[in-house]
Amino acid sequence: MSTDRRDFLKNSAFMAAGLGLSSFVSDQAKLGQQNLPSDRVNLGLIGVGMGYRDLIGALSIPWVHCIAMCDVNRERLEQQAVQVKTKFPDQTSNIQLYDDFRKLLENKEIDGVIIATPDHWHTYIYAEAMKAGKAIYVEKPVANSIEECNLMMDLQKKYKGIVTTGLWQTSQRYFLGANEILKTGVLGDVYKVQLWLSQSTDPRPSTTDSQAPATLNYNMWLGPAPERPFNTSRFRGWRGFWDYGGGQQTDWGAHWIDSAYDGLKILGLCNREYPDAVYSTAYKHPETFNETPSCQTTIFQYKKFHIEWAQQVAHLYNRNQGVAWIGSKATLVCNREGYELIPEKNKDGSNMVEPIRFDGPFEDGGVDAHTANWCNCIRNKSIQTNSPIEKGAFASILAHIGNISYRSESRLVYDHMERKFINNPVADKYIKAKYRSPWVLPKL
Repeated sequence: MSTDRRDFLKNSAFMAAGLGLSSFVSDQAKLGQQNLPSDRVNLGLIGVGMGYRDLIGALSIPWVHCIAMCDVNRERLEQQAVQVKTKFPDQTSNIQLYDDFRKLLENKEIDGVIIATPDHWHTYIYAEAMKAGKAIYVEKPVANSIEECNLMMDLQKKYKGIVTTGLWQTSQRYFLGANEILKTGVLGDVYKVQLWLSQSTDPRPSTTDSQAPATLNYNMWLGPAPERPFNTSRFRGWRGFWDYGGGQQTDWGAHWIDSAYDGLKILGLCNREYPDAVYSTAYKHPETFNETPSCQTTIFQYKKFHIEWAQQVAHLYNRNQGVAWIGSKATLVCNREGYELIPEKNKDGSNMVEPIRFDGPFEDGGVDAHTANWCNCIRNKSIQTNSPIEKGAFASILAHIGNISYRSESRLVYDHMERKFINNPVADKYIKAKYRSPWVLPKL
């Protein structure tokens, strides 16, 4: 073992005791807490469910203000507005509430918008926000189809907008710490990456269709999605239906795919080149109300390694979610609670490398660091965010390819230059976005 590697592992032992980890936090993530500028950044929030947490992260910076919130659910909109005003009275004193995002985008005082609607709305709102000159924080997956992901990249190139995506693990200190370990080469030869989420496969109970609540503009919630009767389970569990989302493969899966490739880039194995092939198989309980599967395995195949996404019941490495880079000398596991270096054994039973473990609070400031980076980019007029649209779209496209493989029952090879699958017209049909009139797919 080299002196540098031995010193690194020695220092890592101190980190495992809770010391020194702050050095892994990127300079960009720290900017929100120092050298505060005199002028402020004004934000608008579109979709107050998931977006509320993103907004709270941004408002942890004193010079960030929220001046607009929008949601089609008036009751939830008003409740969240009261909460954010209570938490940050000085930064939310002049919030305006909207039920139509188009009206919000007309507000010239807004510098940036957080788009946190269901996935099927992301691209349309993103396009309108880009044309309106707003900086954008768009939740993951960035879109509900491959065609939309590609369009969003094209729009950013045309308008040169400031964009970050909601893949905040790339800014979180546990993942930054894991990346530092990967830089040392301590794993040896890495031949596989595992990604997983553990959850029940019990079926989601069905409910009957009903009238939408009076406080909800259901037609606007549907937007470009197909017209369907209101159903409480469908509305609240929208990720489980292809019209609006892609199940856990595109929800949690996009996060872990992104983190896996952050590590693979550091290892010098892959700089976000598309896989040679993708294959996915899955199980869906016959009595579940969901359309998306509850148990799924997707393989992203490369010549020298492969990536496995597993949505399953059993925990891996005693964790219910995470990423593991598997090498010939050790495996590095990282999730939202910390990281662990697990050594392989020599023939005499001794460890090939020194074990490392760090445990911390769940998620611990990841969203705050990510939104701080975005807000500083707005302030500095920089498009170099921690998770630009190309990065977020790549993870989202791979997640969609996994789902399309499952739905088309085929092994897929995606040609990213032609933006279609090779010799698979059945799978190609799933690439396209389908918009309900009067909504149409945005154009460049």
